[in-house]
Amino acid sequence: MHKVRSTATTVSLAVAASTAAVIPLSAQAQMVLEEVIVTARKREESLQETPIAVTALSARAMEELGVRDISDLRKVAPNVDVYDGNGSTGTGSIYIRGIGARNEGVNFDSGVGIYLDGIYVSRTSGAVLDNVDLQSVQVLRGPQGTLFGKNTTGGAVLYTTNKPTEELSGHAELMAGNYDQFTAKLTGNLPLIGDTLLSRFSIYSNSRDGYVTNRANGNPDITDGQEFNDIDRKGAQAQLRYNASDNLVFDLNYMYSETDQSARGMDCEVVDSVPGSGWQADLQNSFIIVPSTGQTIQEWCAENNSLGIDNVQADLDRPGYRAETNTLGLTVDWEFEDHSFKSITAWRKTESGFSQEIDAIGIPVLVRTNYDEPFADDYITDAYSQEFQFSGSVFDDSLEYVVGLYGFWEDSDSGPRVEPSGPFFGALFIPNVAYYTASHTSLTSKNTAWSAFGQADWSFHDDWRLTLGLRYTEEERELTRSFRVADISQIATTGDASNIVSEQFVLFPSGPETFNPNHGYVVPDDPLADQEDKVDDSAVTPMASLQYSFGESGFISGGSAYLSATNGFLSGGISDTLDIETGLMERYDPEEVWNYELGLKIDTLDRQLRINMALFYTDYEDRQLTTVKINPVDGRIAGSLINAESSRIAGVEFETMYLPTENLQIMANITFNDGEIKEYNDDRILSIPEGGAPAECDVVTVGTGDVMTCPVDRSDENLPRLPEAIYYLAAQYTWDTSIGDIVAMGAWSYRQDVDNCFDRSSCLSGLYLNDQEDFSARLTWLSNDENMRLTAFGTNLTDERYIVGGVPLVDVTQTAGVVYSPPRMYGLEFAYSF
Repeated sequence: MHKVRSTATTVSLAVAASTAAVIPLSAQAQMVLEEVIVTARKREESLQETPIAVTALSARAMEELGVRDISDLRKVAPNVDVYDGNGSTGTGSIYIRGIGARNEGVNFDSGVGIYLDGIYVSRTSGAVLDNVDLQSVQVLRGPQGTLFGKNTTGGAVLYTTNKPTEELSGHAELMAGNYDQFTAKLTGNLPLIGDTLLSRFSIYSNSRDGYVTNRANGNPDITDGQEFNDIDRKGAQAQLRYNASDNLVFDLNYMYSETDQSARGMDCEVVDSVPGSGWQADLQNSFIIVPSTGQTIQEWCAENNSLGIDNVQADLDRPGYRAETNTLGLTVDWEFEDHSFKSITAWRKTESGFSQEIDAIGIPVLVRTNYDEPFADDYITDAYSQEFQFSGSVFDDSLEYVVGLYGFWEDSDSGPRVEPSGPFFGALFIPNVAYYTASHTSLTSKNTAWSAFGQADWSFHDDWRLTLGLRYTEEERELTRSFRVADISQIATTGDASNIVSEQFVLFPSGPETFNPNHGYVVPDDPLADQEDKVDDSAVTPMASLQYSFGESGFISGGSAYLSATNGFLSGGISDTLDIETGLMERYDPEEVWNYELGLKIDTLDRQLRINMALFYTDYEDRQLTTVKINPVDGRIAGSLINAESSRIAGVEFETMYLPTENLQIMANITFNDGEIKEYNDDRILSIPEGGAPAECDVVTVGTGDVMTCPVDRSDENLPRLPEAIYYLAAQYTWDTSIGDIVAMGAWSYRQDVDNCFDRSSCLSGLYLNDQEDFSARLTWLSNDENMRLTAFGTNLTDERYIVGGVPLVDVTQTAGVVYSPPRMYGLEFAYSF
């Protein structure tokens, strides 16, 4: 029967070095730390004997620590950051050791691989995975290019679900909290044919009202008081296990999830301290924004800011995010003698749509949507993968190996991404003239990859082990881009609208009320409106490690030390933004990483104290960062990937767990990072000064005027989302009573100097550089039979609010959209097992 809390002496994935607050009762009674078994190297082995920096959480550990979805991993895993603060909600943007991805497009990949029962989750859309019927989560820090392949330059997150068992059982959970949060989960385990055919299912629903309110400034098309930053997710899982024999097992797993949430509400900050910034505001304020609205872009931003961080102005009728995912996987495990064969066959389909503010002000300067517009459609991705693994041991177990083949096929269709701006009537001081631009961009992406890998451990001495590994990968990526502009013949419901001065200025002879937002789109007069491109890449990603295992000696109860060198790469590809000179889609190079690590894992004080340490140095070549580009066709701006030629990160991570008494557990984690961009050359878009453009700059015509693009050295900037220091302290105390256990847990975390800047001016301003602090607590009652649990919880109890993301437009408009962390949350949880 599934228990609320397990008392097994050894569990498959009990508690990692970062989860001191969840030691099983047997460990408390024996006053020793449990052995933790992980599968970070595609086979089971002790955490303390694994030459990788790993944080492993059991299902019970996540319950005790309040880890409900992937975003909560930042609370307990060192050097992990998860926030979806850049406009969309429901996207699993995860960073490990400062490596991740901000761009959610179908033609970009993340540097952190997410694996669900061995299935690679290629798209961040719908990847905020709620913890439902999970056995464990493992966070692997550092490049995993040999065993896990491409797109793991920062690390990998491994999710493992509970498998069907021979016992009829179930588990139910309810949670209610402030902001009308309500979560319900139900899991059932049902044997179908003895111990041969087994089944398991789970369903869940997670909802919460938003805590940011839209104050739409009287716009009749927008509901004043609509809420942002809400939660609305639901899903289901069904599994079948067929035990064909004692050595052959088939697991069929289907998972479904659905998300339909509002967008992130963005506050707005005026940043006018950086010389040369605000080129678009300079071009538009005088002839468009002020004549049409009575205020400058900066004044609109200041008006939004004056409302406070939980009240914003947004001009979209229904900014939001929706996603639907379907995942089907078949795993075959066959064991024979000292060897085993595993096959993982998978299909994952993701459909997602979004409608979001870019400008963070109450007028439609920059908007992006792919639903509720003509011709708009969801992003759709179909991904198929096949992996074969052979593993085992030879030569009296002195040589352990794993070899395999992997194939991946992905087709993505972004659907038209509609980007309207305006209409702003009164432009050029003429009442019936509107400034209006509208375009939609469709992308079709194809990605095919295959790889072969192998890794072997040689125990050449009782205490020494050498590991060597190698992976070869080939990849082909194709991108098709179709660009369309507003059909001028349909832009007015009555009368004939016409362009004057330029394509952006439209005369409506019969007045503003004839504007037709449901107009069509046509091919522009541009031979590069439709483009195709293809790139091929290959990579060899080796690794090597040397490990020494400690026996019981003196104050050391066990553990190991290791020295490793690991390699990884993040796929290159094709950007849908265009080169300002040629008008062609830009390419970006693969990111290559070498990580050198010294690790120490020690159990001491008769296994009451565990200290795990990783000292690492990571060298990056062609690091993929994000910059701002101008579309030469319509003058709009867009985020684009760019390769920073050279960068490095050095750091040290400490994870400690201590059992001072039978009832008290303490955990303390400390991380220090030192990141540096050694070479990063970019082009910056600036307003032209009175004396004219400098000789090293190029003058470009954009819409209503000219700007200049100038080369800039950005090597003095901080690496994004890499804290200078991270501190985490948690303690749990258990009272044994006649009615059950009373467990109190408190946790404090502090992140120092986290930078979420984006464009050059936002990085220079320091607006997105801040410290982040959180204090959370839980008080739990556990019944004597361990079948019931009641918990009162609170997160961010001190109600600290800090910037976690946004859409910086400081270079463009001298304004910055900012997203703040959630306010204080609290509630009750009830769990029952049967």
